[in-house]
Amino acid sequence: MIVLLVLGGAACPAPAAAQATTLGDDGADAPIEVTSDEGIEWRRDEKLYIARGNAEAVQGEDRVFGDVLVAHYRDTTEGGTEVWRMEARGNARIVTPDQTVTGGVAVYEVDKDVLVLRGGALRLETPTEVVTANDSLEYWGTKRMAVARGDALAQRANGDTIRADVLTGYFAEGGTEETTETAAAAPSGPVGATGDLERMEAFGTVMITTVKEVVRGDRAVYDVPAGVATVVGNVTISTETDQFAGERAVMNLNTGVSTLQGGAGGDGRARALIAPSRPSDDSGTGDSGGRP
Repeated sequence: MIVLLVLGGAACPAPAAAQATTLGDDGADAPIEVTSDEGIEWRRDEKLYIARGNAEAVQGEDRVFGDVLVAHYRDTTEGGTEVWRMEARGNARIVTPDQTVTGGVAVYEVDKDVLVLRGGALRLETPTEVVTANDSLEYWGTKRMAVARGDALAQRANGDTIRADVLTGYFAEGGTEETTETAAAAPSGPVGATGDLERMEAFGTVMITTVKEVVRGDRAVYDVPAGVATVVGNVTISTETDQFAGERAVMNLNTGVSTLQGGAGGDGRARALIAPSRPSDDSGTGDSGGRP
């Protein structure tokens, strides 16, 4: 069974079972094609469409999957109807050309342009990062912001990871004027067009892990294009042999250069505990005698 939904436009007649229908005929937005194994239910008085059983909604290149898909619609002042809330209940999955988001339940508030996923294995995959969380994954379209809550973990393609109670990512506006105009003209949907990840902020029990060090602190800001992470508050840096402590650390994840500073607490100094010898090399001498 298939339903074609066009957001906005003129009112439409009641659909017959197994027929294609629309919520309007305004061509400004692309239609949403919905398919399901167990049929599609229209509740006129409640203003709901419900697709059950391996349901899938397609709008352009974007796809939304769920055990049950629900579309809430309302009357407009122009005499038409428009969808104001969409839900994917059970095994929710949203796939776009640049990212895949999965969770138990997904709710998209059209007016606010806010998508929230909860339950299940929460996961966001892009070509450069994988983000997981225990409590929720959120996308705020007008703010170009994504939020992962509850033991959130972001893993870069090179293996570096950022873990915190809450991770917030901010996306760039986009590149050229042509790209910006194209994005603005694109139809709205559960995951809107976004630029590259520009900045990431981490709050609470922050831990950044690279191949050579582990950095802990209270808060962190990660400049993604520059590859620079700034960690503040009770900062510690651990390497295979050495330990450092301070109040602020600046890490260049691209060059591997880190700078540690003291703070106002205590004597205001940064501290280091450096092992006098390095791990043994393959020759078995016990001390490589090399530099750190």
